[in-house]
Amino acid sequence: MAELAVLLRDGTNAGATIRLALKVEQFSVGISKTPIQVPVPRGTPILMDLGSSRPSITMSGVVDNIGQDTSNTTSNFWHMETKTIQGQTYYVPYKNYLENKLITWVTGSSVDLQVEIGDASVYETTSPALGSSYPATGGGIYKVAVQQAQFAVMPAQEDRWTFNVQFVGALREGISF
Repeated sequence: MAELAVLLRDGTNAGATIRLALKVEQFSVGISKTPIQVPVPRGTPILMDLGSSRPSITMSGVVDNIGQDTSNTTSNFWHMETKTIQGQTYYVPYKNYLENKLITWVTGSSVDLQVEIGDASVYETTSPALGSSYPATGGGIYKVAVQQAQFAVMPAQEDRWTFNVQFVGALREGISF
């Protein structure tokens, strides 16, 4: 995976107003399903899977105490390093900025919070007649809401923090029933 391959933004790649590239060390997607088991006296239980699922995403990584590019004086992104990814400018946040965004981003009608991992730009068509497609590269885009965030100072490296963020989310774009 490319360096800074986990992106967090408040909309689509082209439509977001805040685009962050994160230094993620671990990224996991978990999907919980809730099938129903109906017990039958003196018989085998009846299993019903109604197709409901609850995706969650957890990521952890490292974030610097302060921005690392003192030449960047862009309003609202003061001293943050920039990366051009998919033709858009992404910022590498420092700890207080990331913490502020994770706390104040409230998803709903006004914010479409997305996490993109890897290369989700190459799609493979699964049914030309239906026009459905999905990322064929192992990458993906997930619509999410922040559930929990934790920051801790790294021992003997007080210039960096570790972070752990847990999101609840929708299924990866391209998955449908």
